[in-house]
Amino acid sequence: MAEEHDTIDGFFCPNKILMDNKTAKAPRKTRGTKRMKDESGFFDWLAPHYDRLETALDPTRFQAHSVLLDILNALDPKPERILDLGIGTGMLAQQVLELLPDSRLIGIDGSLRMLESARLNLVDFTDRITLAKCDFRDPWEQIIEEPLDCIINYSSLHYLPHHAIRELFSRLANVLRPGGWFIHGDIISLQLPEPVLRISESIKRLQEESAKMDLGNDAELLDELEQILQRDKSTGRLTDNPAFTEQQVAWLIDAGFEFAVRVFQDWQVSLYIARKPE
Repeated sequence: MAEEHDTIDGFFCPNKILMDNKTAKAPRKTRGTKRMKDESGFFDWLAPHYDRLETALDPTRFQAHSVLLDILNALDPKPERILDLGIGTGMLAQQVLELLPDSRLIGIDGSLRMLESARLNLVDFTDRITLAKCDFRDPWEQIIEEPLDCIINYSSLHYLPHHAIRELFSRLANVLRPGGWFIHGDIISLQLPEPVLRISESIKRLQEESAKMDLGNDAELLDELEQILQRDKSTGRLTDNPAFTEQQVAWLIDAGFEFAVRVFQDWQVSLYIARKPE
């Protein structure tokens, strides 16, 4: 394995990450969480805890990931050039790379700490991946060297304003090849009758309580996570305004996709598949 370096200034290879066309120092590790809470944003703080907290944050994540992977496996021809939008710690990307051995994957994320975790988790795939640090509203298209076969996203866009999501959908369509696919999963808003809403909220509470029991002493991290989330919302660093399913489908069609279909939904998440016209 290549020697680790502090400086992160280029393409993943495997100890480097392309970031914002400039050299930057990797954040130094600190003891405890207080300093991270004071200095880091929501996703940077979440990164070292993410895989541990995932069942509490999204109880049906594994089910939704399974559906997404089934779709990828059923595509013909199999996608070879893939973009993971909001790669996080690389959990889904690892499953994709294992499922599609001829694929190459570009992963982008706005959190350097998330990318550092992904770099470690994907060390067995260093010859097939590129990681880049950028906000989704940045000109990330500059690292796309040829049209993509498929773009995947899971639970990373609902923190963007709606106008930014609509613009992003158009940009995604532009980097796909004709006939390319976008598999998009995200937190949603639901308009439910009051009796059904009470059922939904009861299920969510039970899921949260079960997840906290599984976390044991780490359950207090959820409270700290909520404090950081609310802080970033209050400063405008994050928004959290999930769109309705009907909005997502309409925005995808307006962005130039031939169709957009919801293929999975639970009380919090929907999964869509859209294709660019041939």
